[in-house]
Amino acid sequence: PYFSVKEAVFPFVKFPGVDTILGPEMKSTGEVMGIGASFGEAFVKSQLAAGVRLPRGGRAFISVRDADKLAAVAIARDLAEHGFSIVATRGTGAVLAAHGIAVTMVNKVVEGRPHIVDMIKNDEVSFIVNTVEDKRSAISDSRSVRTSALARRVTYYTTISGARAACTGMRYVAALEPYRLQDLHAKLPPA
Repeated sequence: PYFSVKEAVFPFVKFPGVDTILGPEMKSTGEVMGIGASFGEAFVKSQLAAGVRLPRGGRAFISVRDADKLAAVAIARDLAEHGFSIVATRGTGAVLAAHGIAVTMVNKVVEGRPHIVDMIKNDEVSFIVNTVEDKRSAISDSRSVRTSALARRVTYYTTISGARAACTGMRYVAALEPYRLQDLHAKLPPA
C-alpha cells in the first residue's frame, strides 16, 4: 500500500577529484530508504536521506550518449515543466530541438571555452543528466563534468532511469509527509 526506495550512499564528497562513475571496485558506506504514498515521494525522500538535493528550477545540462538521445527528450520536457531552462551539447541539443524543446547549446570541454565546466564552476547549472558510452575515451572526456559537479554540489544523474526518477520525484519536493512506521506496518496484509 506504499512505496519504499533504497539508495546507496557513497562518500564521494570526502574524496575531491574522484570520478563518480561507479565501477566494480566502488563500495558504498551505507544505504538509506525513503517511504511514500507514491514512487516519486519515496524516491525524493531516498535522495534527501543520501544527501542529494533535487533542485526546484534553474538551468539543467543534458548530454547523453547516442543510445539515450530519444529518451532524453522526455527528461528535457519534464525538466522544462519543472521550470528549468535546458542547455545541452550539440548532438543532444540537436535532438532536443528537433523535438520542439527550447535548448541552448554549450561546448564540451574538448571544444574550447566557454564550456560546460565553466558554467558549473560559475554556479550556472543546478541539475545534470550525463550518460556516456562504455568507452574509456568517452568516460575520460566527461570526467571533468562529474568532478566539477561534485565539487560544486550540483545534482547529477549518469543514467536515464535515474534522471527519470528524479523528474518524477521533483513533483513531490514541496509536499513531503512523514509517516509513522507503526501506521505503515498496520497497512500490510497479514502474513
